[in-house]
Amino acid sequence: MNNPKNYDDKTLFINKISYGVIIGIISPILFFLLNYIFRFRQYNFSDYLQFLIESKKLVSVISLTIFPNLIPFMLFINSNRYSSARGVLASTIILGIFIFIFYFIQ
Repeated sequence: MNNPKNYDDKTLFINKISYGVIIGIISPILFFLLNYIFRFRQYNFSDYLQFLIESKKLVSVISLTIFPNLIPFMLFINSNRYSSARGVLASTIILGIFIFIFYFIQ
C-alpha cells in the first residue's frame, strides 16, 4: 500500500526552488502595492514613496511586507512541496538581509 504522505518530488505540481523564489519575491511586492492602494490611494505612488522616505518609515513598511511570505511557505510545507518552501525561505532571508543593510544606510 502506498502511504499518501510519501509523494515523489516529480509528481507534485510547483515543487521547484525557482517557483518558491519567484513567489517569495512577488508576495512582498504585491503586499507593498496593496498597502499603497488601500491606505494611500489619494496620493500618487511617487508621493507615497517620498512620504515614506522623508518620514523614515520605508524600512518599516518593507519589513512588514515580508510577513505574508508565511502563507505560501506554510502552504508548501503542508502540501509536501519542500523545494518550493525552501525557495520562499531563501528569498525571505535574502530580502531580510537587504532590509537590514538598508536600515543602516537610511
